[in-house]
Amino acid sequence: MVGNFGIVGCGYVGSAVATHLRRQGHEVVGTTTSPGRLAALCDLVDHPRLYSAGDPMADSSFLNRLDGVLIAMAPTTATFEEDQYEKVYGQAVPALIEALHQRQGRRPLHVTYLSSAGVYGDQAGAICSELTPPDCSNNANALLASAETSVLSLNDASTQSCVLRLGGIYGPGKDIPSYIRSAAGQPVRKNGNHINAWVHLHDIIRGVDFAFGRRLQGIYNLVDDLQFTRRQLSNALCDDFGLPPVIWDNHDRPGARIFNARVSNARLREIGFQLSVSSMLDPVAA
Repeated sequence: MVGNFGIVGCGYVGSAVATHLRRQGHEVVGTTTSPGRLAALCDLVDHPRLYSAGDPMADSSFLNRLDGVLIAMAPTTATFEEDQYEKVYGQAVPALIEALHQRQGRRPLHVTYLSSAGVYGDQAGAICSELTPPDCSNNANALLASAETSVLSLNDASTQSCVLRLGGIYGPGKDIPSYIRSAAGQPVRKNGNHINAWVHLHDIIRGVDFAFGRRLQGIYNLVDDLQFTRRQLSNALCDDFGLPPVIWDNHDRPGARIFNARVSNARLREIGFQLSVSSMLDPVAA
């Protein structure tokens, strides 16, 4: 179904989704909180907007005309900084959800929210499904889980909302295999026994498209099939190039945010979603 689509947060993922949707014929509104980014959005979307959810001066009227919304807001820092997480997940996301609740008219709307599989936290490497409770012992995970709950509160007769819990992202511009190989033979102060989840950018784009087309509701894990420990993954990547292994720790640093879980993608598969990249070990992963 072609229609009017809004992307709140045109960063790495949001911009890629915008490009895909425009190619499909959607009319796309894209937002950024950065004035310096606004000019670049002109080449990506039909209607670029400077928009900060929660700002008393923010004009949310564009939400009234949409058939679909992707919420792709994220902190501007790659590492966990509590004030950044609080600003995005504790304030901006709930403010946007309130604006969606208050939009004029009852035009049918589908909302997709990009969250993180990191909410599962430390599961001691156990298999996790969408029924597994988040590990809210860490404040970052608690904020993520609270934002998800806010998004799911939108579900009513005219609005469907879903949460896609993403693994760590790799793909064009995020060459994680090369980054890992660059540490060959060197010590890395992270626990090599922990299992992380991953997903290719192309499958995020396809997942958003799938969610909108199927009007999905609820929570879905959008991760690839790889369930290796950091050590297993780096060994596989380095062995292919005849490189020495990365030297990982066997313990956690005090206060470190831990993610150690085998995240299952079975729920999405069961309703017909198929990955285009099964893992970053695939030749097409870059």
